[in-house]
Amino acid sequence: MTLTVREARADEYEEVARLTVEAYEEYAASLSDESWEHYRSDLADVAGRAGKGQILVAEDGDHLLGAVAYYPPGPRPGGVDWWWWPEDYAYFRALAVHPAARMRGVGRALALACVQRARDQGASAIALNTTSVMPVAQAMYERLGFRQLQEGAPESWSEVGLMFYVLELSRDGARRS
Repeated sequence: MTLTVREARADEYEEVARLTVEAYEEYAASLSDESWEHYRSDLADVAGRAGKGQILVAEDGDHLLGAVAYYPPGPRPGGVDWWWWPEDYAYFRALAVHPAARMRGVGRALALACVQRARDQGASAIALNTTSVMPVAQAMYERLGFRQLQEGAPESWSEVGLMFYVLELSRDGARRS
């Protein structure tokens, strides 16, 4: 497998939306029907995420295997879901790997691409949220050096146990201990 991570093109947003929803469908049973429909709609809104950040995709040849939304450090655009993180933090969300491509390093490559962008843009840290029903994601983030915070946003998504992770970055690009 030759994996490449790059910015998605607008003409790929529909495919990215399908891939993202399919990647998250296994978690639908953890939510009420109403909550899943709201989350599904949010996951499918790739253009909305792109309007506030960047959509990165992982591909092997001409096959999209995964995607993530990356948000650079700086002032927060209106209506963002991560407003509680400091402005000098980068943030990423909706990291999705097609079920057939899991356990092949796709999620790791996407997360590391976000970390590198954050470093290049001078972020003091990069943050993310995941949920208690996503133990594989939690383990990957922890292997990459992210640490779970005990406190995060003033409100949590109680149905699935919203979790807060951060990776502090030094100004010279090295990870802080």
